[in-house]
Amino acid sequence: MFFLNLNLNFIKYIFFLQILYCNILFSNDLDYRANPEIGFNNGKKSIIAYSNNFMVVSADKRASKAAESVLLKGGNALDAAIAAQNVLSVVEPQSSGLGGGGFLMYYDKKSNVLEAWDGREFAPSSSHPNQYMFSINKKMSFLEALVNPISIGVPGLYSMLADAHLENGRAKWKNLFKDALIYADSFKVSPRLNKMLKWASHVEKDIYAKEIYFDNNYPKDIGSTVRNFKLLNSLKILSEDSYSINKGEISKLIDKDLSPILTKKDLSSWKTIKRKPVCKNYKDYKICGFPPPTSGGVGVLQILGILENIETNFDPYNTVLDEHLFLEATRLAYADREVFIADPKFFEIPLQELLSEKYLKKRSKLIKEKEATKIINHGNPNDLKKSSLSIGVNLELPSTTHLSIVDKNGNAVSLTSSIEFAFGSGKTVGGFFLNNQLTDFSFAENDKNENLIANSVAPKKKPRSSMSPTLVFKDDSLVGVFGSPGGSRIICYVAKTLYYLINFNMKLEEVMELPHLCSRGPKTEIEAIEIADTKVKSLRAMGHDVIRKQMTSGLNVIWKEKNQWTGLADQRREGEAIGY
Repeated sequence: MFFLNLNLNFIKYIFFLQILYCNILFSNDLDYRANPEIGFNNGKKSIIAYSNNFMVVSADKRASKAAESVLLKGGNALDAAIAAQNVLSVVEPQSSGLGGGGFLMYYDKKSNVLEAWDGREFAPSSSHPNQYMFSINKKMSFLEALVNPISIGVPGLYSMLADAHLENGRAKWKNLFKDALIYADSFKVSPRLNKMLKWASHVEKDIYAKEIYFDNNYPKDIGSTVRNFKLLNSLKILSEDSYSINKGEISKLIDKDLSPILTKKDLSSWKTIKRKPVCKNYKDYKICGFPPPTSGGVGVLQILGILENIETNFDPYNTVLDEHLFLEATRLAYADREVFIADPKFFEIPLQELLSEKYLKKRSKLIKEKEATKIINHGNPNDLKKSSLSIGVNLELPSTTHLSIVDKNGNAVSLTSSIEFAFGSGKTVGGFFLNNQLTDFSFAENDKNENLIANSVAPKKKPRSSMSPTLVFKDDSLVGVFGSPGGSRIICYVAKTLYYLINFNMKLEEVMELPHLCSRGPKTEIEAIEIADTKVKSLRAMGHDVIRKQMTSGLNVIWKEKNQWTGLADQRREGEAIGY
């Protein structure tokens, strides 16, 4: 009888675990768009750096040091950014790399020109609108889509960097790989990488990844050595042939593994696009962000533009009004984002209308000073009688990295790059992880009422992003370089930082320690840290449906204070600021 009870209890336990696992999968499908990497607390406060010369802020000390070395040898901000990205591609494989994409903003001080370089992946020719649908009413789960090769987009990060370097670089391309080659030969596992390896189980399914990142089926310990010989070889090839991912030896490796889903023809057809930055004044500052296909630039500018129409001349330390107003502004901006932002090659985006003073003032009037709005719909910037657009079902994840650099001549780079989920698709080619960026598309082409979803899949189409590389000017002079990883919450992270720095004239280190706030829909998300506890009760009393979340931002910010560059890396990750 004892053994019978034991077996019954064991069966009940397994059944409970199965139910729990299914619930976790369901909740993850809904929240993966903002948490592709689990939270990480390094137990330290951000260390601030000051400089009258140059400033580098990246996601890893080794990358920041590589950028510093390039700048000390006479390279410019773009050269330094490429060197830093090369190192990140080795030591931070969970976030970016040769198999991904990104958005680069480059400011040339001498010519006073700001450029936006689009290195975002696009869908290969084999893609089709309903590739994630099993039937009309049943779609793939995120985890199923994650490891399916149909989610791998044509990588564009390095061809974009090569194009930008050809036009603006100063140092030799080959010389920007020296540090990365050393680390590919041997680097130490960081606490965050160790934690990501324990969390992202799909990595173990790749034979090579398991070989180099695991010991005896367990993720390598913190401080253990990783030797990525395949990546070392890929970096050597790339240092000699800057377009080898899309048109050379590395493209052949990708084609061999992925054809016919993604082929050499798809890779060679990828082209860098130089876009026009989107800029808007906020108070005495000019904020410039990246245009679609990322929703980052538009989202940040909409939030700030809405807030500028509301009286915010109060002390934020003695009220929750600042949090309430910001949250309501984000709710409005995200409602528009879900419907109107997609690849501009495939969808006519009402960009000017979305950022117009008239439209943002109209949207701001929907905000109540003492009460949360229960339901907020997207706006109608063109005053159309009926919109035939609908919200899509997409999952955008925060396995992304960001770096900010200003050189001694005042040139600047804001670069956000990504492979989407932690370790992307989990599949390696040439020692690097291939992205799963196509999960950023809506999983369906139309909603149940047959309304078009702008961000649906199509060949050569770029999925919507929230990456928000941002530069800030005052009196025609550069005063700030911003950006962060964090999936669809990136917009909130960047906008909140600017809101408190500019509107309330706070110090950068004060703003970085504030809890994150975001409302991407009916829910109000507040970062699950102790400093926010006292605010939550007041927000709930105003009608906010508050949920506490880990918000794994990685803000890397440069801000001018008293004619001096101030650099700060988010304490929520492992970044470091270096000034000289």
